Amino acid sequence: MKPRLRQKQILTKCILIEVNGLNPKVRAKAYLLLMEYTSIPLFVGLYLLFISGYGLITRKAAWITLGLLTRHASILLHVLFPFPYIVGILTALHAFGGFGYLILRKVRDRTLALFLESLNLIVAIIFLTQLTILEFL
Repeated sequence: MKPRLRQKQILTKCILIEVNGLNPKVRAKAYLLLMEYTSIPLFVGLYLLFISGYGLITRKAAWITLGLLTRHASILLHVLFPFPYIVGILTALHAFGGFGYLILRKVRDRTLALFLESLNLIVAIIFLTQLTILEFL
């Protein structure tokens, strides 16, 4: 039997043995990847929204950004259709990954961990649903 085929069979058996869905190590890796891929775009998006929020109420934001973020640009950033929505989605995904990873690392009781992970998913879905309703309706 070929070594790669044997590895696939072992991996398949390990996944099938896991009763409650994905193996915790696989979930932890997925949570880490989710946090890694959302961190930089989230940082840039939150920075722009935060500074442009100040740009709506004070002229200091234009001075701090060397004139790049004028009042007009600040208004555009806040009302531009996809930008705040995308930042909200990135925030929800980053928080979901962070809380999920934290639960897997710190909660030892398996039942409690599964309950908290489920609650984490429910909260993320509710947040994304609310965000979508606010953006499109």
